[in-house]
Amino acid sequence: MREMSPRERFLKAMDFAPTDRLPIMMNGLTAGYIQHLTGISEEEYWADQIKAHAKAFKILGVDFCEQLAFPPREESDRSWAPGEQKDWTGPDSVASGLKKQSDAIERELVNLQSRQEAHIQEICEYQIATQQHLGEDCVWIFGMDAHGPGIIHFPYDTYGYEGFFMAVAIYPDVMERYWKAGGKYARWHNECVVEAAKRLDWPRIGYLGTDMTTQTGNMISPQAMDHLYFPHLDHAVEPLVKAGFKLIWHSDGNMNDMLDPLIDIGIAGFQGFQEECGTHITDVARLRTRDGDPLILWGSISAIDVVRNGTFEDIRCEVQRVLDEWPHPGLCLATASAMMDDIPKANITEMYRIFRTLGIESRGPLDPGE
Repeated sequence: MREMSPRERFLKAMDFAPTDRLPIMMNGLTAGYIQHLTGISEEEYWADQIKAHAKAFKILGVDFCEQLAFPPREESDRSWAPGEQKDWTGPDSVASGLKKQSDAIERELVNLQSRQEAHIQEICEYQIATQQHLGEDCVWIFGMDAHGPGIIHFPYDTYGYEGFFMAVAIYPDVMERYWKAGGKYARWHNECVVEAAKRLDWPRIGYLGTDMTTQTGNMISPQAMDHLYFPHLDHAVEPLVKAGFKLIWHSDGNMNDMLDPLIDIGIAGFQGFQEECGTHITDVARLRTRDGDPLILWGSISAIDVVRNGTFEDIRCEVQRVLDEWPHPGLCLATASAMMDDIPKANITEMYRIFRTLGIESRGPLDPGE
């Protein structure tokens, strides 16, 4: 088979069509590794992180980028949760804060129609500018940011974990009102995303998600999620699903209880799966979308257990394991999580080389029985 461009390779894979090799997803890479790989200076790196990472993506054979998640220059540049401060002293104050946020969102909902055209234009301009910055060798989808698919989040980044989860337990009605209002806003935003995709003829592929599980399971019980959260998430993403978007959900932790509810609202696939937490791709591979198609997987090489600690042969065996355990089209190779400074640089480079060689195995088209 002839060599494909990154765009052709990725889009064909997402349509379950044959490709020259499996696409490779952008992974989180450290500043030190990018400078080591590309030979650029520290000053050049910090002057334009997107350009620096795009240069690395080309060297490594990365085909698409789903999130502009780059390292902060200093730890002080990170956005630490205000909820860890003393402002939120307990569930009562958190509930009060959630009520005020709900009031503000509901007021904003009244005037959204007048802002729609400007918002669509903003999304279009952002998509074009981001793709130009990345260059033609790496496809930019509708990524996980303010211009990509809108969802409703767990606001522990505002209120802190303890106060937020106690408020969910004590004030479920307050929490549901907050998610209901957020779901209406996200739906309006997603209607704008659909229109932007139409105007730009942009690939209808979106990356979305929020951390809602730990290493052992749900942060909030499945029963509470079914009642308080998923109806409003369903309302939010419905315009994207109806428009034919393939939505890929970010998946950290033990996701076992969350897979079916997400599939039920139209999620087409998953990114990640930290199998050391108990969600195994062999089990997920047996599931199907609500339309009966195999799920898409962006992953799922263990950065923590294998790329960090293993030999080159261990990494090759891990990639082969994923190829064997996920036999469907729609597989894109990546690690399950970002790669930190404690991972040997040579191991990262070798992993991408293995992606490009073992990934030559083509996936598709679908067999009638799949």
